[in-house]
Amino acid sequence: MSGGNALLKDQVCIVTGAGQGLGRAVALEMAGEGAVVALLERNAETGAAVAAEIRGKGGRAEAYALDVTDYDAYGAAVADLLRKSGRIDVLVNNAGINPPTATILQDTLKDWRRTIAINLEAIYMGSKFVAPHMAERKSGRIIHIASIQGFASSGTVGSYNAAKGGIIAFTKSMAVELGPYGILVNAVAPGFMRTPMSVVDGVDETETAEFTEWYVTKGKIPLRRTGYPEDVSGTVLFLASSYCRYMTGQLLVVDGGLMSTF
Repeated sequence: MSGGNALLKDQVCIVTGAGQGLGRAVALEMAGEGAVVALLERNAETGAAVAAEIRGKGGRAEAYALDVTDYDAYGAAVADLLRKSGRIDVLVNNAGINPPTATILQDTLKDWRRTIAINLEAIYMGSKFVAPHMAERKSGRIIHIASIQGFASSGTVGSYNAAKGGIIAFTKSMAVELGPYGILVNAVAPGFMRTPMSVVDGVDETETAEFTEWYVTKGKIPLRRTGYPEDVSGTVLFLASSYCRYMTGQLLVVDGGLMSTF
């Protein structure tokens, strides 16, 4: 699937939420660059399909069907991967959910806790599972998928904003904590992307007339289009590769220029 100059040749990479959207694009791109990819995905069918797609192209992949908040299953998957591969080089914390659209006047504590558990706490736990191994090897990359909603708000998904803002702060903390062990920790903040998560209440927000008028036609997004997973996966690949050597604790925004406008 890749040549001798592959960016991630023989690197062992974990990608969470790898069965669709950005996670799938990241997994495919990493495998294309020579990585052995472990796909952690709640939906067993889609996870297996992506693994089969990678193998069909000559790559190496293994799917683990689990919910990232099932920490026993998550820890067992990491342990199994270490037994089989002997190393973990990269963790991409991508899995996440959209909460119900509601302000603090309408939302519930149950929804808040579920969003934080999946979008933030599971990132902590996944990192905690791999960090001791990386520290022992004095090498590793941990990449969190945040969002521009970590520092800007639509006003309707406070729990999601809080989780993504927490990821940004946690990225900096982890970078300082793990820097002495040679572990680089960075985050990527996508803008609007056309993925299954852009569907809210049955409507893809990137295909509405309002989105097209404001963000595309009027240029609120300077590149005048929505983003796609492939627009972001290359940034993740850079952070995982040897081209990223002296960057840690950073947030790379991939939003078509959205946050540069007003």
